[in-house]
Amino acid sequence: MGLDSHEPRGRLARYLQRQYADGGHAANRLAREIDCTPKAASNILSGHWPTSRHWAAIARRFGDDVLQAVFAPEIDATVARLQSEVRDLELALERKRAMARQAGGYRPGNPSRVAPDQEGPRP
Repeated sequence: MGLDSHEPRGRLARYLQRQYADGGHAANRLAREIDCTPKAASNILSGHWPTSRHWAAIARRFGDDVLQAVFAPEIDATVARLQSEVRDLELALERKRAMARQAGGYRPGNPSRVAPDQEGPRP
């Protein structure tokens, strides 16, 4: 379980192991810092997801560093997907606007017609 996982629990375990790489007794040190039993700390270090109380203590202890280490891959992938969707939607919107301009007889330089996206409120 856990350490070879590309899931958040595996990334958390690897992050914490790096934090406690020097000096030994990683489980005991983590247990003291997040106020849990050495067994719970050992489980977290081996790739088990912590309880909400322990996760909150880990987040308080390590701050943004642990959040980035654990969740950045999901967030980065989601942001990239959303940016791609926005680009696709913007292109589709521009195509629709171009079609609306053509259908309405709008041509740049023809002051008798107003582009659909430039019309004012209707009475």
